[in-house]
Amino acid sequence: MKLKLGKPDVITDPLEDFISALTVAGASENTIRLYKIAIKDFIDFIKKDPRQVTTTDINRWLADIMQRNTRTKNMNDDFEKKRVKTVTARVYILAVGRFLKWLGINIELTIPNTRRREIRALTEEEVKKVRQAVKKDRDKLLIQLLLDTGLRSKELLSLRKSDINIQKRYITVRNTKNGKERIVFFTEETKRLLEKYIKNLGDNDKLFDITYDALYRKLKRLGKKLGIDLRPHILRHTFATQAIRKGMPLPAVQKILGHEDIQTTQVYINLVTKDLKEIYDKTF
Repeated sequence: MKLKLGKPDVITDPLEDFISALTVAGASENTIRLYKIAIKDFIDFIKKDPRQVTTTDINRWLADIMQRNTRTKNMNDDFEKKRVKTVTARVYILAVGRFLKWLGINIELTIPNTRRREIRALTEEEVKKVRQAVKKDRDKLLIQLLLDTGLRSKELLSLRKSDINIQKRYITVRNTKNGKERIVFFTEETKRLLEKYIKNLGDNDKLFDITYDALYRKLKRLGKKLGIDLRPHILRHTFATQAIRKGMPLPAVQKILGHEDIQTTQVYINLVTKDLKEIYDKTF
């Protein structure tokens, strides 16, 4: 949904007035938080009223973002370091561009071009290895839910017992990227794991008491042990490719994944096509 912010007639505080406009227009909490972080970063850097901004100010700010290392200092992958910085700069400049347009300032912005890391999904054999290697009930359930539902890790970690209908095997996902609730489903095997796991939770409504960083490190360690690149988002990719391989219509995959644009979902068709080509070449 494209937000309609209108045009301000009187501006007292540019940032706060813009955030108020976003709120009234129905922007999600995540969108508002992102805009606020990006625009505040920009204003703090240029140290002047944003209505007096120049192209030079914007380019100097973007260059500064690209040189920062706060979000990438623990990464060993140089490609990923550069990609994260570029993605951050791109997201920030798009947010600031919307802000400046709302202020009535027409400046042509330089949008950094991001290189996508090749999307990776686990093979059936790798999925089998991962499942066999996991021993603890909680870890089994974490991985099984990611493989069954295609949830983003932050969506998974925000789940509560009250979000889960065990008998009908579906989950209401409330803390989503775009702020829109959606339904995802799980298998009978996962149902059995959930029933056993929830019995031991007691009165605690939160399903998993684990941080994203802890989940990420847990999967990386397991992957290293198995010789597999294993991260939370790879399990989301794996769900999507398996769903398409098994004949699930693309709009259904889109809905389960929570993609607003079906073009985002179509990238998984390329993975499936690549698999088919490899099978064809081996056969003939």
